[in-house]
Amino acid sequence: MCHRSVGLVCNAIEERGIPTVTLAMEHGVEAPRVGFVPFPYNLPMGEPGDGEGHRRVALAALALLHGLEEPGEVELLEL
Repeated sequence: MCHRSVGLVCNAIEERGIPTVTLAMEHGVEAPRVGFVPFPYNLPMGEPGDGEGHRRVALAALALLHGLEEPGEVELLEL
């Protein structure tokens, strides 16, 4: 999905009271909460087949729901 589309979808979900987190590989993503990941483009969860790595990314992204309190905040995920 295009990063602009993701931002629009996340904003609509947030307006209904459901918090969201977007994983991004580039700057300029305008979504309520953004976690930057250190992976190549199109691999926001990391390399295919790396189940443990995917788990770390998912847990770090979920932690942003508590760590980033205000919509519009951005953080580099520590993996």
